[in-house]
Amino acid sequence: SGLQQRGHRSVRKQWYHRRVRKQWYQRRVRDSLPLIMMTRSLLLLLGICLLSDAYLYSFTAKVANRGRAGTTGDVYMTVIGTKGNLSVGKVSKKELKRGKTGRFSVYGKKNIGEIRCVRLSTTSKNSLLLDVVTVRPEYGVESYYYNTKGVILNGDPRRHSGVASLQMCKQGEEHYYITTRTSTESRSQTNKIHLRMRLTGALGTTTTGIINNEGRNDFKRGEDEIFVVPGMKMVGKIRCIELFAEGSDKWKFDYIEVHCDNYRAAYTFHNNRNIWISNDSREGEDVYKLC
Repeated sequence: SGLQQRGHRSVRKQWYHRRVRKQWYQRRVRDSLPLIMMTRSLLLLLGICLLSDAYLYSFTAKVANRGRAGTTGDVYMTVIGTKGNLSVGKVSKKELKRGKTGRFSVYGKKNIGEIRCVRLSTTSKNSLLLDVVTVRPEYGVESYYYNTKGVILNGDPRRHSGVASLQMCKQGEEHYYITTRTSTESRSQTNKIHLRMRLTGALGTTTTGIINNEGRNDFKRGEDEIFVVPGMKMVGKIRCIELFAEGSDKWKFDYIEVHCDNYRAAYTFHNNRNIWISNDSREGEDVYKLC
């Protein structure tokens, strides 16, 4: 009937209008595509121009692998250079987990020159124990900043051991190679001694972070272990070494050899007194000096 015909025509008309609108929209998109691509290119170019005067700094932060060394609190970092400071801001909590090495980067608006120190601060009651922080400027060399005294970062030092602000400074650019020989005596081995070492020479002193080969069990009974420690001060002829044990496990060594790139001849220090090293006074010495 006529009513049905008008209904069919109305449906066809609606379908036609939808097709026309769709085609129109496709043409608009097609015609606008060069403009869209050009706009994106201009925005990308603008971003490159804006960043052309920025300086990229890459960081690592190695957290100690014991106790409650990691933190869930807010930690802020500032980098101190010879030409100014760089505020890194808040360091992501996921980069500060116990026994892990966090990695992150920031852009600075200016070149702050040679990086002398890094400063960390917090208001959190959660404790953080860092071993070492490294900084690599864009097109520069990596520098090392050790927590040489094992200081804990904590925002409430009156109630908890530690400090609310910790500054770690560069010691030098020398690589030291430390060889330890663990005794063959029963129970001499350990992987939890958390050992630091201070080297004293004719030109001064320098102190390592925790001596550790990451991913390995160190200080095995009767075996030699070699540790490479970069970012140290060149102290000349080594006269003495001083051991600091921060772990409650005990360790006994036969000898320790130390040399660096500038002095290939190794300086050897023997454990002639058969001393055990431990943070627990019932098991050994937490500080021991050999000359």
